[in-house]
Parts: sequence; C-alpha cells; structure tokens
Amino acid sequence: MDYRVTVLEKHVQVEAGGAFDPAVAAEIVARLFEACAASGRALVLVDARGLDPGVGIAERQELARAIADNRKGPVKIALLVDTAQMVTKTLENAAHDRGVPVRTTASVLEAYRFLGIDPPG
Repeated sequence: MDYRVTVLEKHVQVEAGGAFDPAVAAEIVARLFEACAASGRALVLVDARGLDPGVGIAERQELARAIADNRKGPVKIALLVDTAQMVTKTLENAAHDRGVPVRTTASVLEAYRFLGIDPPG
C-alpha cells in the first residue's frame, strides 16, 4: 500500500493505492492527523480510489476506530472510493458512532460538497 499526504489551501489530501495493509492504514491515519495539527486544517479528503477492492468489514471498523482514537480536535473526512468499494458504509457508520463525521462516496463532487469546499478545476 502506498500513500501521499499533502496539505492544500483548505484541506489535507491523502492519496492511497495498492493492496490494503492494516499497518500502513494506521500509519496513514497518524500522518493525516499530524498534517491537520501542523497546518491547522480540519478538513480531509482521502482519495482511496487506487486501493485494490476487497477491504473487509473488520478492517473498515478498525480503521474507523483508529480515526476516532487518533484525531486531535474537530475534523471532517471525505473518503473517495472506487465504485467497486461502495459495498458497505461500515467505516462511515463506525466513525459517526465514535463522533467523527466521515462520508464515503464514489462521487468527487459529493466528497467536496461534504467538506464544504470547491472541487479543483
């Protein structure tokens, strides 16, 4: 699993791809919250469309737990996935249950609307 965390004008953007790896996913969560804290940004767009399909329910729940446990202050996260990964909203629901607003979507426009920022271009 590969990733890149970038601080942009209004949000932190994470791009992730390859085969899902729970240890790397936990590292990504830590890095994105470090970027939020360092930059003062509270909006995050995670572009996970490059991930291989097949992330399991338990892995989605664990990722939601990691997000809730590692956040440092208010944050809003849009998780952009490939249509093939839109089989369940487990991560979104589990994060909401832990007080973190997360939207999982295959629509770029919906992701940016959820964050309240204009899409690029």
